[in-house]
Amino acid sequence: MGLLDRLLGRGPARGVPVPAAAGALSHALPLGLGIGSRIQFDRTLYAVAPGAMTGELPAGYQGIPCYGHVDLGDGYALHRFYLDDDAFLQVSTVGGDVDGIQGFVFHETVNPPDKAAFLRFVAEAPHLGAGCIDYAGHQWRRVTSADAGDARIPPMAYDEVLYRHQPPRRDDDLTHYAMVYARDVPALDRQELLLVSAEDSGPSQFSITYSVGIDLTTVDIDIT
Repeated sequence: MGLLDRLLGRGPARGVPVPAAAGALSHALPLGLGIGSRIQFDRTLYAVAPGAMTGELPAGYQGIPCYGHVDLGDGYALHRFYLDDDAFLQVSTVGGDVDGIQGFVFHETVNPPDKAAFLRFVAEAPHLGAGCIDYAGHQWRRVTSADAGDARIPPMAYDEVLYRHQPPRRDDDLTHYAMVYARDVPALDRQELLLVSAEDSGPSQFSITYSVGIDLTTVDIDIT
């Protein structure tokens, strides 16, 4: 699983070469994706076990109006393609090779009343570092540094640069304090992911987002 390799504590895997062309951006984009591309998810699993997942990826072709780039250092990067509906496709790369693909849907957004409350959440909230948490009627176990035990660990901080328009140009940026959790879904013999992120868009814009998703392969998405 390539989602936030640093968060998951897993090494790189041999992947698919990333296309060289990247338009106006200073780095290549994976899988031929970009602002203006359209993707469609294979939603067969939702018909196999209706209601088994906490959230479902959107139906139909989805446009990509926004792209987010996260440089994790040492050749690790995240590419987030934000869709028309409240969802995003995340592609992780290592040394320019695709290492993992996930689809996420935004499940909940919480707005702290002020910066102090936001900082307390980042520093103390169980949902941002505890070994096991309860959320949306399910129990989730931390996969970020899973070998650290049940004690709360600090979230991982990273910056995301957002691009919009055609040709793409830098439009915004934000800082994430994030943690990844997962739960088993026996009815589908797979895992569901939970990405908890406290987002600082500054100077007075703070939010906590809960996104649920699944691991994907290129077979699960159609790109046009």
